[in-house]
Amino acid sequence: MKSGFASQTFDSQKVFRKLLRAMASPGEIMELDVDLAPQEPIHHASGALLLALMDFETPFWTDLENQNAAVQWLRFHTGAPYIHTSTQAGFALVTDYDSFDTPDQFNPGTIESPDHSTTLIVHTRGMDDRGRIRLTGPGICKERFINLKGIKENFFAKRKEIAPDYPLGIDMIFVCDRQFTAIPRTTTLEVI
Repeated sequence: MKSGFASQTFDSQKVFRKLLRAMASPGEIMELDVDLAPQEPIHHASGALLLALMDFETPFWTDLENQNAAVQWLRFHTGAPYIHTSTQAGFALVTDYDSFDTPDQFNPGTIESPDHSTTLIVHTRGMDDRGRIRLTGPGICKERFINLKGIKENFFAKRKEIAPDYPLGIDMIFVCDRQFTAIPRTTTLEVI
């Protein structure tokens, strides 16, 4: 079994602070520099984020099979229970962006508990700030553009459909290798 964080406490805090900054600045591309060698096909950033966020009380779903070495790695280091139903997940990891095209299969929370929604982490082929995806909303001065390589346009159309249900919604984190960017439910997203 591959090791997790070199220092569970300090590395988790470092990752969590970086995630808070990303959520406060939607679409800004962040880089994680913690020492970690996650089990393939989990990217460095998604592995670090999940190790920092999950514990034995946070059910998670992934498109990987439960017997997959990467899922076993996550379960070993976090204690998080693997579930087969995406609508019950506290965290979800999508590694196969080619077959993924809708965020509405996850839990948007309830009016009484919008915080019980799924946080979705999606692997991409890459990201940069020269894309056709325009982001506006809290944490963005005027507008910000991003390119999420490999993510289908249909995904963004579906995301736009569920966005008006705020405070319900899905907070999303897109990852490639050591880079990640956050698009929280408060962010307006459109493809231009």
